[in-house]
Amino acid sequence: MYNFVVQDAIVAFVDSLKPQFGAQADLYQYVLGQIAMGASNLLTSLGYPPVS
Repeated sequence: MYNFVVQDAIVAFVDSLKPQFGAQADLYQYVLGQIAMGASNLLTSLGYPPVS
């Protein structure tokens, strides 16, 4: 019913990524901020007032 070999492989893969979790979280926050800033600049250039 369960394929433990595949489950163990997935767990091993996720465990191998753990040292990079901090860098991935920082990258995610940076990209998310850049997208929000880009959208804000676009809307401001289209004439929408900035939100205070």
